[in-house]
Amino acid sequence: MSESQLEQTAAELVEKAVRAGATAADAVVHEADEFSTTLRLGTIESLKEAASKALGLRVFLGARSATSFSSDFSAPSLERLVERTLAMARVTSEDPASGLPEQGQLGRYEGDLELYADDVGELTTDDRIAFARRAEAAALGVDPRITNSEGSWFEASLGAKAYANSLGFVGSYRSSYCAVSVAPIAQDGGMQRDY
Repeated sequence: MSESQLEQTAAELVEKAVRAGATAADAVVHEADEFSTTLRLGTIESLKEAASKALGLRVFLGARSATSFSSDFSAPSLERLVERTLAMARVTSEDPASGLPEQGQLGRYEGDLELYADDVGELTTDDRIAFARRAEAAALGVDPRITNSEGSWFEASLGAKAYANSLGFVGSYRSSYCAVSVAPIAQDGGMQRDY
């Protein structure tokens, strides 16, 4: 989904909640492509590529609130989500400090948040595995006392998140990240691990 589609989904979910009786509501919608691999001593132990999507709805009934989450974006599922979240809010205790921020506290950053880098998405599966392999090889090559490894990991994610609330705010951003780590094991009178 594009950022504008995520924003539209969030805004429509908030609208549904208010039409169904919520005094206020907000929603977050997230979609991402995720990758992870684990290697141990140069051999791939796990490899995962997945697309995920999720949304969360928070409704307020005066000082009562409830939150629900779903990965089903179908119209019937969203209707049920609104109904069930409102039903939960009706039975929660009141919290006078709960609620959305004042309208004047909402803002929007118009510049680039610098949370997204195209190059993360340009990495091939082989590139990503190679990062984990090089990390483990580098750790094993540092000192002859490092004789084993609990493994090395590479993770990457590319996604977008949208937020909307009943005060009229709708916004979104894209983000990406990647990470690599390794857990070498050294032996010198006993085993020592680190990352």
